Amino acid sequence: MSNNQCRDSRTAVNMSNMAPGMYFRQEVLRMTGGILLFYITYMILLLCSLLLMAACTWSGSSIILYASYQGLSGTLLSILGAVIILLGIMQTVFILLFLFHRHKTSIPYRTVVTEKEQPVLFDFIRKLVKQTKTPLPEKVYLVPDVNAVVFHSPKGIGLFADTDKNLVIGLGMVNSLNISEFKMVLAHEFGHFSQRSMRLVLHVYTINKIIYNILYENKGWRNAIIWLSNKGLIAAMLSRLFLLMAAGLHFLFRNMHELINRQYMRLSREMEFNADEVAVSICGTETAISAMRRAEMSNACFQQLLQKVSAWSHQHRFVRNIYEAHSMLIKYHAKQHSAPLDHQQLPQYNDAQFSTTVKSQVQFRDQWASHPTQEEREERYLAANIPGVKIPQSAWTLFHNADVLQEQMSQQIYQLLAPEATPEQWVSPDDVIREIEDVHEQYAFPGQYNNYFDNRPFSDIPAGRLEPFSEEEQTLYTLNTLYTKDNRQRIRHYFRDVQDAATLQAIISGAIQVTHFTYQHVQHRSQEAGRILEKLQHQIVRDEEWLRKHDLLAIRYHYTFALQQAMEAATSLQDQYRSILAHQSRAVLLNEIAGMIVEYIPAFADSDTASPQTEAALRMLRQHADQLQQLLHDLLYQHHISDLWEPELQQRVTHFIHYQYPYLQENTPLPEELEIMHEISATVSDHYNNSITLIKKDFLYRCLDHSELSIPH
Repeated sequence: MSNNQCRDSRTAVNMSNMAPGMYFRQEVLRMTGGILLFYITYMILLLCSLLLMAACTWSGSSIILYASYQGLSGTLLSILGAVIILLGIMQTVFILLFLFHRHKTSIPYRTVVTEKEQPVLFDFIRKLVKQTKTPLPEKVYLVPDVNAVVFHSPKGIGLFADTDKNLVIGLGMVNSLNISEFKMVLAHEFGHFSQRSMRLVLHVYTINKIIYNILYENKGWRNAIIWLSNKGLIAAMLSRLFLLMAAGLHFLFRNMHELINRQYMRLSREMEFNADEVAVSICGTETAISAMRRAEMSNACFQQLLQKVSAWSHQHRFVRNIYEAHSMLIKYHAKQHSAPLDHQQLPQYNDAQFSTTVKSQVQFRDQWASHPTQEEREERYLAANIPGVKIPQSAWTLFHNADVLQEQMSQQIYQLLAPEATPEQWVSPDDVIREIEDVHEQYAFPGQYNNYFDNRPFSDIPAGRLEPFSEEEQTLYTLNTLYTKDNRQRIRHYFRDVQDAATLQAIISGAIQVTHFTYQHVQHRSQEAGRILEKLQHQIVRDEEWLRKHDLLAIRYHYTFALQQAMEAATSLQDQYRSILAHQSRAVLLNEIAGMIVEYIPAFADSDTASPQTEAALRMLRQHADQLQQLLHDLLYQHHISDLWEPELQQRVTHFIHYQYPYLQENTPLPEELEIMHEISATVSDHYNNSITLIKKDFLYRCLDHSELSIPH
């Protein structure tokens, strides 16, 4: 929908009656057709199998009856008739095993709350459902996440059976929003209640479970084939026939899954837009935007926190109230992004603070995105331009005994993350944030560089001694002119373009199969990817050359100041830079080896079978093992690097060098041994990259001593 269609707020609220509403209804009809097609196909398969069994039973019985009048020669005919009957029964049993498998779905933490337990919350919900003109949810659940969702549970069987409407509220969401924003989130979910298409979502979910179960989880038919293949030659031939049948059914269900879900993704996007219209008409544009931004940042903080508390739980260190730590992490995150806090200590994100990430220009939204992007949703909020009333109090004021509820939900999180761990030490939320802050500060580069060197390698420099600045260059360049925010932004665009080029190449090669994609917000056919890639590669070459020259300019700037102090200082600075380049090269090689080892694992899955392919893979694996052994040996004896490893990792590296590596040179490895080898190389790679970051940080602080900052005033 264009912005011109959305300028008037009344038009925005009622746009479901216009062209977008017609498109939405078309998508609902297509989705209904896809679901019916699946159920019909499913029933036809079952019916054909039963009919085939009936035909085989009738044919076999007729042959046996005829054979009974043929004397001794009828014995063979009787056996043939029995085999036909048995085949008919077996194929039906196989189809039943293939199509039906009992599977229990468990939700690890979903707690039902009642109106008696949370009267204020339910009063809030009752008022909101009146505003949205939707039914009251049958049940309200609480979960730990930064999320809110509605789902339908069937009361009966069939496509048109009635359903219960349920609401799920994530306490992480409550922890990061005020009452107005919380109202916006719930109003969006209640907007789904008004959509008749939500019933289709239940069926898509059910169909996906059926197909996933058939393709990946159902072992009944596989076990039957294995059992049959061990019962003689004829049974083995029969098992091959069933394998071909299974391959055909797999092909059918994979294509059915792709058809239904591609259609569902288009419908899902329209459902999200439709629910947004309901919510923004009640809460207003400004509240809608702030709710989405706070929720997104809050979710990032919550996931980071879960990683931390999970690691601590395995050390038997527990946080009693995870949500208190979550609130503190949100404030720390806001401080890092220079976002001010309101009176409720919630961050206020403006456009500049929320748009620091450079996103890919290649998108496949129309075909694969099940939800609109943040930019698309904000565009519609802004186009609607609906004023709203702000209620700044925290959403926690709607909950009774919030502290107790937070601690109970924190316990549920630990039951999922570390069910066997027991708390031996209670850690305060301050300790959690302090450790996160310490890690950040440990690896953060000096602020004077404006993130110029962050998350990227240093560029190569020419061999030989660096050339100091001329007098003219000394007047032109300073720290402020070399490390501007514009330069950092150009670097970000460069690495984004490199990734986009890889995506376009994947489209050209067929690794990514799409008919259309968007580039710079303009839709293109997949055949145009080559033309766009060629143009993009020219830009990449220009930016790569600019970055190389600018990095050289930067190191020459610091080299010039070092040379003014002493030749030894300048030489040492240059040597340290070259040492970092050598570390970077080794880190790249180590990471490549770790990736290659994973690719070798399937080749050795059957260690009893020798083939030319296995022998070739073994030769290549041993070459990579040579490189890995040399790299690990070098790193182990560079104590400023290996001393940062855990003792267990040092032992594992030593074991590989002295025992596992010689074993590999003389024996064919098992897949389990290659997995251990990969784990060692990947873990060392992570630690090595962290060490390189610390080496770079030390170098960059040293460079500040060789700049205009070192000149006494």
